[in-house]
Amino acid sequence: MGLALRYIFLLGIVALQSVSFHLYAQYRCGTVEYIRSVNPDHHLHKLEFEKWLGEQILRQQTSRRERKQAPPYKIPVVVHVIHNGEPIGVGPNISEAQILSQIKVLNADFNRQNADATNTPPEFAILAGSLEIEFVLAKQNPDGLATNGIVRVNGGRSSWTMNDNYALKSTSYWPAEKYFNIWVCNLTDSFVGFAQFPESNLEGLENSSSNRLTDGIVMWYKAFGSIDDGAFILNPSFNKGRTVTHETGHFFGLRHIWGDENNCTGSDYVSDTPNQGGSTDGCPAHPKTDNCGEVIMFQNFLDYSDDDCMNLFTQGQVNRMMIVIENSPRRNSLLTSPGLLAPNPLPNDLGIRTIIFPDATVCSNLITPVIEIRNYGNNLITSARIRLIFDGAVQEIKDFALTLNPLESVQVNFTPDSVTSGKHEVNFEILLTNGGVDGGKQNDMLSASAIVPSFIKTPFVENFNTPSRWIIQNPDGQITWQIVTAPKETPVNKALQLNFFDYEDKVGEIDTYLSPVIDLSLAPTAILTFDVAHARFQSSNDRLKVIALTNCADISKGTVLYDKAGDSLDTAPATSMAFTPSGADQWRKELINLSDFIGTDKVQLAFVGINDWGNNIYLDNIALFTEKTVDVSLISLASPSVVTCEYNISPKILIQNVGTVPLVGFDLEYAINGGATQTVVINNLNLSFGEEKEIKLPLIDLTEGSNTLYINLKKPNGSLDNNPANNQNEYTVVINQAKDRIPLRQNFDKDLASAWTMVNPRGGMNWQTISTNYNQSLYFNAYDNNVIGDEAWLVSPVLDFSQTNQASLLFDLSYSAGKVGQETLTILASKDCGATFSEIDYNFPDIGTASVSWLPKSPDDWERNVLVNLNSLAGEENVRLAFVIRNQNGNNLYLDNIEFFTTADPDTIEIQEIYSIYGYDLTNPGQSELKITFNLPERQNVRYTVISTTGKIEIDGILTDVLNQTYPLNLSQQLAQGMYFVRLRIGMKYYSSKILVTR
Repeated sequence: MGLALRYIFLLGIVALQSVSFHLYAQYRCGTVEYIRSVNPDHHLHKLEFEKWLGEQILRQQTSRRERKQAPPYKIPVVVHVIHNGEPIGVGPNISEAQILSQIKVLNADFNRQNADATNTPPEFAILAGSLEIEFVLAKQNPDGLATNGIVRVNGGRSSWTMNDNYALKSTSYWPAEKYFNIWVCNLTDSFVGFAQFPESNLEGLENSSSNRLTDGIVMWYKAFGSIDDGAFILNPSFNKGRTVTHETGHFFGLRHIWGDENNCTGSDYVSDTPNQGGSTDGCPAHPKTDNCGEVIMFQNFLDYSDDDCMNLFTQGQVNRMMIVIENSPRRNSLLTSPGLLAPNPLPNDLGIRTIIFPDATVCSNLITPVIEIRNYGNNLITSARIRLIFDGAVQEIKDFALTLNPLESVQVNFTPDSVTSGKHEVNFEILLTNGGVDGGKQNDMLSASAIVPSFIKTPFVENFNTPSRWIIQNPDGQITWQIVTAPKETPVNKALQLNFFDYEDKVGEIDTYLSPVIDLSLAPTAILTFDVAHARFQSSNDRLKVIALTNCADISKGTVLYDKAGDSLDTAPATSMAFTPSGADQWRKELINLSDFIGTDKVQLAFVGINDWGNNIYLDNIALFTEKTVDVSLISLASPSVVTCEYNISPKILIQNVGTVPLVGFDLEYAINGGATQTVVINNLNLSFGEEKEIKLPLIDLTEGSNTLYINLKKPNGSLDNNPANNQNEYTVVINQAKDRIPLRQNFDKDLASAWTMVNPRGGMNWQTISTNYNQSLYFNAYDNNVIGDEAWLVSPVLDFSQTNQASLLFDLSYSAGKVGQETLTILASKDCGATFSEIDYNFPDIGTASVSWLPKSPDDWERNVLVNLNSLAGEENVRLAFVIRNQNGNNLYLDNIEFFTTADPDTIEIQEIYSIYGYDLTNPGQSELKITFNLPERQNVRYTVISTTGKIEIDGILTDVLNQTYPLNLSQQLAQGMYFVRLRIGMKYYSSKILVTR
C-alpha cells in the first residue's frame, strides 16, 4: 500500500486490509502509517518502548521461575452479532457454529496448534512461538448470569463502516476491562476488520485510545470463522479465520511485520522478524526476497498475505504480547474476569448492579446517591451495610433493611449532600450482607466519575480570554478542544480549536464542549450566537453540531439546533495545510433562536465536533442574549465588486437583524468620495432574528479610478442600536472600462498602464512589481505584512471571449510557505464587467518552505504553466479575471507570464524564437501532423503559405490574432508526397521552414 500525504483510517485503531484484487473489494490493514506521518517523535517513543519491553522480558523470565502459576492465559470473549433482522445463519446474523469455528482458530493459531504450522519454512519454524493462551466464550454476563458469550442485536441497518464506530459499538457492549469485545457485522467500506490498540502509559503505545467504550475488534462477517469447519459464506482470501488472528495480535500490541514504514528502515520492533520492506499480497511461493534483500516472512499472521499462507507468530512477537497482557490495564484485568467462570450462586452474595446517581445527568449541587443492588446468591437477603466514598473520603456508611430473594434487585438511597461543581469520584462498597461477610467479592464494589456542572447567569459571552467553566468531554483521551491563537479582528485573538487536521484517532470520534447550566425559566427571549471558522481538507466532511440539553441529559437525548459539515460549514477555501483563519473575513457568525427553551430552568449547550480527519474547526464569542435588543448589522457590499465598469450604479448592501426583536426599519446613511451624506429611510422590513436582506441604494455617480462608498445604518426601529460597532463601513470601488480580447499575455515587463487594476480594498499592502530571474514580475510582500487577512486584487481589463467556444489561462507562480502561515491565492471570474465575481477552481501547486524572505532566482523556483480551465466563460463578451491574495504573514508570492488562450488545452512548448514548427520528422516517413507554436511579442495576424519545390503556392491563408497559440496543420490530406516550404509573414518579415509530406 503506497504512501500518501493523508490516509483516511483509524488512529489508535488498527484495521485489516489486503491489496489483492478480489471480487469483493475488501482490504486488509490500513493503520499506523498515519502515526508516522503526524507524530515526528514516534521513532523516539517506539525506541523507548522497546527498551522498556526488553527490560520487562528479562524481569518476566526471572519472576516466572518464582511464580507458582504461569500461562496459559485465559481471555473471556463476547461476540456481538449485529444483524438487520435476518434469521440466525443468514447474512451477518452468523450461526453459533461459525462463531465456535473462529474461537477454535484463535486458540490454534496463538498456541501454534494450527494444522498448517507444518507449512512454516524450516528457517522460520525455529523462530515460531506459542503464547499459551485460551480464548473462552464468556460464561457469565456483566449481571452475573449464565451466558454462551454470544449476543445478537438487530442494529436496524444493513451495513456499517468505520465512521459508524460509536454507533455500532453502542448497540451492544460489555465492560472492556472484563471482556474481549468482538463485534461482527456487515462492514461495507474497504476494511475487513479493525482493532483498538491496548491502552498504556508506557512509551511505544502512543496515540492509542483510552476510551473503554470502544475497546475491542470489529469484523466483517465474511471473514469470521474457517471454511475448514463448515460451509460458511466466506470471502476466498479470508476464509481461514486469520483476519481475527491478525486483529487480535493488534489488540495485544503487535505491529505489522514490515513496521508500517513501507521501506527498509521500518521495524515492527520484534528482533526475530525479518527486515521486511512492505506488505505481502496474495500467497506467493517461498522463498520470496523483497527489495530489502531479505527473505520475507509472509507466513506471519501480521502480514497481509491471504489466510492460506499465514501460519505463525515468532517468539519475539509472543514476548511482546505477554508483556502487554501483563501490564496494559484493560488487558491484564481480563485474566481475572468473572466472565471466565460459570455462575455459582453463593449464600449471602449481594452485588452492586449499577450506580443510578450520580451519573451523567447530574444537574444540581445537591446530590442524593442512588445505587441498584441485586441478590446474586441462593438465599434470602434481609440486610446490608454499604459504604459511600466521595473523592477518596468516606462520606457515609449506611445499613439497609432488605427483603431480596435470589436474582431480585432494589434501589437504595444515601443521604443527600451538597457538593461543589466539578469532577468527582464516587465509590460504593458492600461491607456486610445479612450481618456477615458478603459471599462473593467480585461484585461488591463499583465506582464512577460524575461531573457536576457550573451554573452561569445570563446574558453571557465566552470569548476564551479568561479561564472557562465549560466542560470538555474527550471520550478517547486524544486530541480535543483547546484554546489557541486564531486571528480575527486582531492577530492575537484567542479562540477554541478542535484540531481535526492532526487527529490521531478514529474517524467518527466526537469531542464535546459543554456549557454550564443556564436558567431560562424567566427569560423574556433567548438568542445564541457564536463565531465559527473552518476550511475543508480536500473533500473531508468534519461536522459541528450544537445540541441543547435539558436537565443535564446525555447529548444523545438532546435537541439538535445546528448541524453543518463540509461545504455548509466552510468559511474559507479548502486547503491541504492545517487551517488557521487569516482574519475576520474567514469567520462567520451563526445565530440560533432558543425561544423553545424559554421557561426551562436547566439548559445546557453542547458544541459537538465529529471527526472526519479533515481540518481544524474554531469557535469564538459564544454568547447568549436574554434581553430584548435592537441590532441591525451591515454584512457586506453585495454589489458592485471591487472593480467594475459602470459609472452610474445602484449599490446593494446585505444587512442582517442580529437583535432579538423583529427589525422593522432603519435609516441608511451613505456618502461618495467624502461628499455630503445622504439619508434613506428603510421601512416595512419585518425581519426576524437572524434574517438577512439585500437593500438597494439610490442611483449614484462614480468617477474613473478609485471611489470610496461610506455606509452607516442608524436608528433601527427608530431607536438606538444596542451594538453600533457593526453598523458602518467604507468600501472601495474602482471604475475601469479598459477592454481587450484574447489571446492575451501579461508578463509585467512593461508598465501595466490603466488596463490592469491593482487594488487593496482595505487600503493595505498592494501588489508590486520587482526584478526576478524573469525580468519584471508581480509580487505581494506577505513576509513583511503582519496584517492578517489583508487582501490585494489584480484585476484584468474587460476581456472579449465571444469569438471562442473554449478558453484557458496559464500563469507562472513562485511561492514558499514561511514563518507564520500560508497565503491563499484565489482566482475569480466575472461575466458582467466586474459587477459580480465567482471563484474559479484550479490546483494550487505543491510548495516548499523558506525561513527567509522568498525571492525566486532560477527557473526551478517557479511552478511553470499553472493551468486554469476557462471554458465556462467562453462566448461571453464582458469577462474579467481577478487574482486575489489573502495575507497570512507567511511569505512572498510572485506571478508572471499570465496568458489567455482560445483553447482548453494550450499545448504549449518552451521556445525562445518567435515560432517553431514541429511534429514532423524527415527521417520518419509517414509522420505528417504538423504543429506551429507562436511566441510573438504582441498580438497580430500571420499569413502562412505552403510552397512546392517548383515554386507553386499550394496553400495560402491567414491566422488572426496570433500571439501564443499552437495551431495543428494536417497537410497530408491536401498535398502530394514530397518536399515543401512553409513561409510565414509576421509583421514586415518573412520566415521559411522546410517540411516533408509522406504517405
